[in-house]
Amino acid sequence: MRGFLIALTFLTRLPLPSPKVEVTSEEFTGSYRYYPLVGLLIGFILWLLAKGLFPFFPPLVLGALLLVAELILTGGLHLDGFMDSMDGLLSARSPERILEIMKDSRVGAHASMALFGLLLFKFSLLASLTLAKFSLLLIMPMLSRWVFQIGVIAFPYARAQGLGKGFHEATQWITLLISGALVCGISYLLSGFAGIISFFVCVIAVTLWAKKITSLIGGLTGDLYGAIIELSEVLCLFAAFPFLH
Repeated sequence: MRGFLIALTFLTRLPLPSPKVEVTSEEFTGSYRYYPLVGLLIGFILWLLAKGLFPFFPPLVLGALLLVAELILTGGLHLDGFMDSMDGLLSARSPERILEIMKDSRVGAHASMALFGLLLFKFSLLASLTLAKFSLLLIMPMLSRWVFQIGVIAFPYARAQGLGKGFHEATQWITLLISGALVCGISYLLSGFAGIISFFVCVIAVTLWAKKITSLIGGLTGDLYGAIIELSEVLCLFAAFPFLH
């Protein structure tokens, strides 16, 4: 339970009691095993919200409420990494300069444009959800918080040090495969064939994107881990839509 609570405290803004014993770096990085479970909890909260508000609000309002609710639940944690990543990757500079731009806390034009596009796309997908598709709200945050681990374990870390380096060193293939089987199974139970499609589309897309970035800057960073989570959420919804009615 301690590992799960550490993951829950890091990934959400839920009002949780502070741990009585100081969290070690090993406990913090090892808590990645519980990230998909935290994602499932986030999805369950969104699902409850959607089920409760669906009879009272039109689709556009409900989509906006779901988007804002997720931002409140997560504190926009991964959006920060997404914006930093887009500032660097879209700058068309040298690998060294890209990493410098990604580390800069200032928000540039590329980050602003990318953020607008991402949120607009996600809002349009959330606003298009029907009762039959609400199960995607459970899968979306769970799958994204598992699939980013492919980037963590299968590709090198691009910096000499950083928060993400601890995750890169802590991840294990056996844990990834076991948790992946569970995530795939849950996705199938919740959404059938559409859940399986979302799972494998996200796996393939993350692998190819991570490979492309690694060839460009020599590896991934903590910001890129966050970007993968955000992009995977949108991709999960997008890939499943044609297969749910």
